Amino acid sequence: MLNEELKRADKMQKEFINIAAHELKTPTQAILGFSGLLKHYPERRDEVIEVISRNAARLQTLITNILDVTKIEGQNLKLNIETFSISDLISAIVEDYKERIKSKKTILELVYNYKDNNHPILVEADKERIIQVISNLLSNSLQFTKEGHITIDVGLAIDDKKSKEIIVVTVSDTGSGMDPEIMPRLFTRFASKSFQGTGLGLYISKSIIEAHGGKIWSGKNQDGKGARISFTLPVKINDQVRKEKEEPRS
Repeated sequence: MLNEELKRADKMQKEFINIAAHELKTPTQAILGFSGLLKHYPERRDEVIEVISRNAARLQTLITNILDVTKIEGQNLKLNIETFSISDLISAIVEDYKERIKSKKTILELVYNYKDNNHPILVEADKERIIQVISNLLSNSLQFTKEGHITIDVGLAIDDKKSKEIIVVTVSDTGSGMDPEIMPRLFTRFASKSFQGTGLGLYISKSIIEAHGGKIWSGKNQDGKGARISFTLPVKINDQVRKEKEEPRS
């Protein structure tokens, strides 16, 4: 039994290395090829540099994701916990993505729905990792949504199992949706291998959220179109908010 498990783990490791090497090769070849092109056609400088820059960014993302996967599978994913307002954090990320959308001049609206701005939602989490998760979800939606809207809904709920308050963050879009074939393995390594991504982002996001004691899942929009992914995190209730919640209304 142990021998079979070791063989299976070895097979998965080799598969991961082969796929990772293949994915890294594509942007690397593009960077080398267009660098050579720049020498011979200096008049196409702006066009070529844009392609090199895009592939360099893709290469950097791939390397970061692969390093994250090795940390996750080696159980070495460390979290730098701090207290911060996740509602304010999401608001800042949304503003950044709105600028990106505006620069692309697409017919796309990014909507942030969080009504209770007077009471920021506090969490104890790794801020950079949560930024990584939200950015992954928004980037996925941007890739597959050419028009319509992307919506981030933020609200509070009660975890019935733990009887504790949690934040629920949902990113939904009106894009092309998810391939039914991929859905069962959406949060696994390399769920999607294409020019648009490797699928590592959702696998990493799932690991980050679960490391914080939350959960992440996918679903369908009410109209059956586009994609929808939600995640939860435990909420930190500070003394002032707790007092306001406990005080009877006059």
